[in-house]
Amino acid sequence: MLSPNQTPKLRIAWLLFPPIIGSGGYSNIFRIINLLASFGHDNVIYMHPYGFPADSLERPERFLQKFFGPISARVQLWPDVIDQVDIALATQWGTFEYLDRCVPGVAKGYFVQDYEPFFSAMGYDNLKAEATYRAGVPCITLGNWLGTFLQEKYGATTYPFDFAVEHDRYYPRPELQTKRRRIIFYARPSTPRRCFELGIKALEIVNARHPNVEMVFFGDKDLKNQSVPFKFVDKGILDHDALTTLYASATLGMVLSATNPSLMPPEMMASRCAVVDLDLPPNHFLIDHGQTGLLATPEPEPLAEAICQLLEDEALRQRILDNAEAHVRGFSWEHSARQVEAGLLAIAPPTTERASELRIDHDHWTGDGVTPALMPSFTIGQRYIPQHDQLCRVDFALSRTSAETPTLRIYDGIRPETLLVETNVARSEHDWLIYDFAPLPATHHQALYFTLSADAGPALRFDYRPVAGGALAYNHVPQAGQLLYRTYYRPSTIFAEPLGDAAQEQISYLTARQDLATAEYLLLSEYTDRLHRHAAPQKSTLQRIQQGLQLVRNGNLRGLAREASAYVRWSIARLRQR
Repeated sequence: MLSPNQTPKLRIAWLLFPPIIGSGGYSNIFRIINLLASFGHDNVIYMHPYGFPADSLERPERFLQKFFGPISARVQLWPDVIDQVDIALATQWGTFEYLDRCVPGVAKGYFVQDYEPFFSAMGYDNLKAEATYRAGVPCITLGNWLGTFLQEKYGATTYPFDFAVEHDRYYPRPELQTKRRRIIFYARPSTPRRCFELGIKALEIVNARHPNVEMVFFGDKDLKNQSVPFKFVDKGILDHDALTTLYASATLGMVLSATNPSLMPPEMMASRCAVVDLDLPPNHFLIDHGQTGLLATPEPEPLAEAICQLLEDEALRQRILDNAEAHVRGFSWEHSARQVEAGLLAIAPPTTERASELRIDHDHWTGDGVTPALMPSFTIGQRYIPQHDQLCRVDFALSRTSAETPTLRIYDGIRPETLLVETNVARSEHDWLIYDFAPLPATHHQALYFTLSADAGPALRFDYRPVAGGALAYNHVPQAGQLLYRTYYRPSTIFAEPLGDAAQEQISYLTARQDLATAEYLLLSEYTDRLHRHAAPQKSTLQRIQQGLQLVRNGNLRGLAREASAYVRWSIARLRQR
């Protein structure tokens, strides 16, 4: 078995519809993406524009970050062609058909978190959802029940991963418990499979028997507008921090799952909140009835009876709390992400057949600036410090195309007279200008300077924001900001490159940045001198001799030294010009 630092690294595309705010399914996807990125895999999210907020179309990554936190992936709108990745994953039945956009060599997979035909009444949508499981695309499934079900019903190849808990977030907090007992109900009338009406009828019975128990609803918008025959507290849609507090403060939690279970039961168990769910096959894989929770027949009276058992039998509730907490103690998102990783590696083609043998070294693709078009009197440049050896490709974001392909030149950033690459062979894909060249063997933390020039070239996109370790240049003069560009390197082996000492890596990178900053300072100084020579009136040789004699007669030796120094600099400048 490969150790983690020998695991072949993948480039993974995720096909998503615009996320539902507060959705656990989307949170799972983004959590898995972040963990895969921490393992060294590259991720790109292709977001379908339909239904996406119009004011977020230009920067979809900002929308995701606002509601789901930082995500370690590039976010782009739906592409016409899916290439330059090893595997593409559909994430809902509606995204499945877009796997047809994959070029040959890109493996197809299906990230399945629930049995989606249950989401709609029997009809065309139901049949289309069911057809996706018969298509022969391997499935990575949330939980063993779903994997077993798809395998037995459709003959699908499945790779299950376990439910998990963030233990640094969900844990017991006895100080939050109050004397008044509290039932929390995951109430989602907008999601039929969460059986909102059944839950209300059961809680109405409980309320009649235990009128002093506090009822708290959470999970959906506008719950206060629902017709509920008893008093309740409406918490609405909660973020993770608010959920942790709510779980730890509750006597018991009711999460009704008519299909694949929610992640909430194990999170509640870790918080020492007793769980009640429906007695259906999917839930048997997660809850051991009478040991780690209670399962009830999906009818109001049995469900109410299970809740009342926990309210009336404290010994039973404590035993279930102890067992449940011990049961989920080993649930780990890192372990689950490793299971997903194993499934991806099994689905991906052999390394030698992958669509992408390259890895991204630098990726900056968002910004609002547009450069002037290239012309004989105007050259665009970019200074940059690679993080890897074997740099072999640079992509530039285009604002306006042209018939002429600009010439790319890559120089040593510290010694700009050293030309490393010169090519005018490029291809254009989806508003990107792509240059491939023979790998440069020693580019790790080597300051580079690449330029684009043409007689009648395109305009490029750039970001106004300054970025440490790189700078935009117009006619070789440093500017604030940087181009929108991506660079790629070719790994020397199919395995992850061994990392050196972290401190030494940081020192190496900072040294390269300092060298690059020094080179830019010298360049700016030279540019300033050149401007001064053009703008300031120059003294003739005769004028300098006359001024020198005057200084000698006046005894001003210090002034004479300054004048002599200026004369030497002037002479050197003239020699350079010649």
